Amino acid sequence: MKLKFLDQLKKQPKVLAVIGASLGMVAGGAVAWVLFQQKPTAVGLPAGSEVLPKETVALFSFSTDDNQLQQIKRLGTPEFRSTLDRSLTDWRDRFLTKNNLSFERDIKPWVGDEMTIAFLSPTAPDGTTSGAPVIVLPIANPEKAQQILGTPKVASGQEAVDRDYKGFKIREVHGQTERAYAATVIDNRLVVMSPDPKSVEQAIDVYRGKASVVQAPGYAQSFRQLETTSNPFVRFYLNVPQAIALAANNPMQPIPPQTLIPLQANQGFVAIGTVDRQTVNFEGIGWLPNDSKIRYRTNDQEDRITNLLPADTLLVSSGDSFKQFWQSLDVPQENAPRGTFNPNLVRQSFANLTGLDFDQDMAAWMDGEFAISLISAPPASPNPQPRAGILLLAQASDRRKGEETFKKLDVLMRDKFRFQVAEAQVAGKPVTNWVSPFSSLSVSHGWLDGNVAFIAIGPNLASTILPAPNTALAQNALFQSATESQLQSPDGHFFLNLDRLATPNLPVPLPKLAPENQKTVNAIRAIGATTSAQDGRTMRYDIQILMNQTSQSSQSPATSPSPTASPSP
Repeated sequence: MKLKFLDQLKKQPKVLAVIGASLGMVAGGAVAWVLFQQKPTAVGLPAGSEVLPKETVALFSFSTDDNQLQQIKRLGTPEFRSTLDRSLTDWRDRFLTKNNLSFERDIKPWVGDEMTIAFLSPTAPDGTTSGAPVIVLPIANPEKAQQILGTPKVASGQEAVDRDYKGFKIREVHGQTERAYAATVIDNRLVVMSPDPKSVEQAIDVYRGKASVVQAPGYAQSFRQLETTSNPFVRFYLNVPQAIALAANNPMQPIPPQTLIPLQANQGFVAIGTVDRQTVNFEGIGWLPNDSKIRYRTNDQEDRITNLLPADTLLVSSGDSFKQFWQSLDVPQENAPRGTFNPNLVRQSFANLTGLDFDQDMAAWMDGEFAISLISAPPASPNPQPRAGILLLAQASDRRKGEETFKKLDVLMRDKFRFQVAEAQVAGKPVTNWVSPFSSLSVSHGWLDGNVAFIAIGPNLASTILPAPNTALAQNALFQSATESQLQSPDGHFFLNLDRLATPNLPVPLPKLAPENQKTVNAIRAIGATTSAQDGRTMRYDIQILMNQTSQSSQSPATSPSPTASPSP
């Protein structure tokens, strides 16, 4: 019976991929994959945690609840929902149908409340190379499983070969030219499947006593801190150093390298996702390694920096210390993949251009609140077209040091780069303007109240913050919705206004997206995040993705209910 059961199991990995793909799209790129709690030996943790190796790179656990999937499929614009349905159909045809499987018929009647996809370390403890995904399916109804899977269904051109490994039967299913997958049943309650039999063997080794991911530093503790959130559709774990190493050496990357940039200094990160009407919410926890020289400082001050930014800010990342933010990015880069941030390149470029030391002459005195933002610039003659510019705000812990650096830069820009450097007044406040030859580039710098330095790249950009914004970003309703959080003492925000950035006549150098990806972007109004240091090593994250329920031709939110989603494959 078990052998036949294994047969059927093997075809399920494809289902996980189906749901994984859809959830990933809904989340809008980057951040999401993990869920539920159903195993006797790892209560409160993602399914299968107790049979996944300690060195697991990443895992995603997805709810199998129909209501959850239907909520996901009601998100966004009609165009986005159509794209999502096509994606689901594609995965169904590619993975299920060709293996003579139906999720509704063959899997759903017996599978548990969630299923997990895990990516293992590329090198197994015995030195063999693996790295293939592992799918763990909890058995909620053994009787139904036996009834449905009693007769294995091998697709045309496939054959099944059974073998023993440490007392467990592993069924390997081979195609005409290559192995399709391997599967086993552990403790009559978990089905473990993978395209690589070595990965299935690793799961058995863990069950037999090897260290599991449950024992990875921070894993269990962090998930259990998030237990208060009910009914998540996904839960996610990332071993950051292992993920960076995998991304550097494996073209089949489960996580895009760019998404690792904010987490580069971390040892691990966990998150859970829920859906509330037209908002996808993620709660996350990241933690530093025990030997990290970085220490977060808890913040007991009121967030002021968003009151200094204009309401039409398009993108902003803020925090309570630029110096600490810079240090958090300064991690070993020997094995870093392309796409992750390398601070040494900034150091080298800054030194080559200016002869100054970025750490000592810039970051060292920026030890207060900061914001890096993209904002709409005011129109200027003779070209009144909409424009955008970059604005850096940083509260100085040593204003004298900051003023010395600005004076050095003024001399450098005038004497070496032949910029026009001139003092000016904006709304009664002194500023220094740099204008390049032929007026192709304009930069202003100066000081706001509270020893907050600013550097504005773009003509007339300083006028948006001097003497103060007409309406501050903190009063922007979309920003408020995207950064809403119950976290105590928040110390940083991220905000991306996709409604505005998607405006065709806004001249921001964004890459041209494929039509299907553009529909996904058009379905999102804004993405926001709030961070709060819990202690010296742990950071909490609240992330909101606000979906746009309108058609592509409209920019205002719809108030009518969304169309009924098409049935799942």
